[in-house]
Amino acid sequence: MKAARPLAISALVVLGAVAALGLSEIGLRIFEATSFGAPKGTVASPKALHQQTANGKRITPNLDIVIHRHPTSLRDIRVRTNSLGLRGPEVPPHVPGELRILVLGDSITFGDYVDEDETYPVALERRLQAALPARTVRVINAGGPNVGTQDEAALLGELAPAIRPDLVLVGFYLNDGLGQVPYPDRIEIPSWLKWSRLAQRVTTEWARDRQRARVGTHYVWVYDFVSRKWVTDQIAYDHLVAMAKDDWGAAWREESWAPVEEGLRQMLALGQRYGFRLAVAAFPVSIQVESLHGDDYPQRRIRALAGSLQIAFADMLPALRAAHQPHLFYDQCHLTPAGNAIVADQLVGLVEHAVGAPVSATASP
Repeated sequence: MKAARPLAISALVVLGAVAALGLSEIGLRIFEATSFGAPKGTVASPKALHQQTANGKRITPNLDIVIHRHPTSLRDIRVRTNSLGLRGPEVPPHVPGELRILVLGDSITFGDYVDEDETYPVALERRLQAALPARTVRVINAGGPNVGTQDEAALLGELAPAIRPDLVLVGFYLNDGLGQVPYPDRIEIPSWLKWSRLAQRVTTEWARDRQRARVGTHYVWVYDFVSRKWVTDQIAYDHLVAMAKDDWGAAWREESWAPVEEGLRQMLALGQRYGFRLAVAAFPVSIQVESLHGDDYPQRRIRALAGSLQIAFADMLPALRAAHQPHLFYDQCHLTPAGNAIVADQLVGLVEHAVGAPVSATASP
């Protein structure tokens, strides 16, 4: 009898653990089903847009969802993607006389924190179409999350045969030499456990915590950024740039430029193969716009690189600095609708230069 008692206790412990896990599984399924009354198609994070592929992160095709209180703009934003995973409607066949522009870039370009018609690619299309009423103008948003120049070149290799653009416009940002930072939203679990919502949730949270610990030091600059001492203090500005070396501060480091050059060369080769021209628009970090010091080293560096490769180039920094508007950025880089409108105005001239045809666009409302 005494020997049986430990076995009975162990059995009760196991049964209790199984019961607790079972109740947790049921509770999680009920929670996910009700989701506090959120309507179908509403998500809490822009991460719901992404999928992992053999070629890196991509936007999931054929979405039509609403991001509730987007963490960047704090607005409810509808995002739709087409069958190619690009933001916006399906891309129809190329028609005679059409000016077709494919825009590559990161989250600044994709713009999942603003409405579709507030993104700079859509604003650019409106301006060009108003200036060229006799032609069909189509600007296609091929932006994506957390991508660099080489990632964009790989995506262009996938898209160019299907889209056949006349011009590819690259929205360059200062961390583009770093490429994608992997963010494992989940880890693979055994097939016999895939039925369990609880197992999926636990492994997902574990993977995210592990990633936060690994890359958390990349974002230590945020604390100095929000202090805004860099607006008037040159030392604070330089310190912030150095702190951000694993993000946008990479553009002040020489070693980050080789991947940018390689990516642009790959795009030029694709242009020769598929018959499109290439142009680059450089986006600043917000401290360059708001600081009193006028530092434009990364823009001069990318301008020189574009010039050496004979790529049409435009710098967005001067126009954003000249605007003297207080609400051009939501954070260090993501543009408000007002910022996107300024960029679209500047890009009209870049398109004109790149395609070698006069475009005299008027600003749209």
